[in-house]
Amino acid sequence: MAKINKKMISLCTAAISSLYITGYATTHHAQAVQTAQSNTQADASSNNTSLTSDTTATQTEDTTSETELKDGTFSGTGSNEIGSISVSVTIKQGNITSVEITSDNTRYGQSSISSLPNEVVIRQSADVDTVSGATLSTQDFETAVAQALEQAKA
Repeated sequence: MAKINKKMISLCTAAISSLYITGYATTHHAQAVQTAQSNTQADASSNNTSLTSDTTATQTEDTTSETELKDGTFSGTGSNEIGSISVSVTIKQGNITSVEITSDNTRYGQSSISSLPNEVVIRQSADVDTVSGATLSTQDFETAVAQALEQAKA
């Protein structure tokens, strides 16, 4: 049997280590996502108007643009493991005229998602672009806006 040289041992060790780290990171991320979904579902059971997943939020957003919205100011809240965001959405003549972040106690703060309210007004939808580095905050914001729009349905 041939002797394995040191270079080959180093390469194999590096490959095995990177596979281990990738598996650990993937498992950790999956656990965080599962925790977020569990927290969101718990919030939904205590508050019937809360949305439980991005799929539900997307379905609501799609139907919101097709349905008439009643005039007024409506509020919503989105939360997960990093905190929560509350918004106030104003509807005039069936259109979204303003969105204000009324409370943001996420770890990253409002500065990372400050452009999202304007995006909602432009798109007339809770569907906004995800902010890099603030994915969970963006999801909280989308959920909060979708919840407010659900209340505004005529």
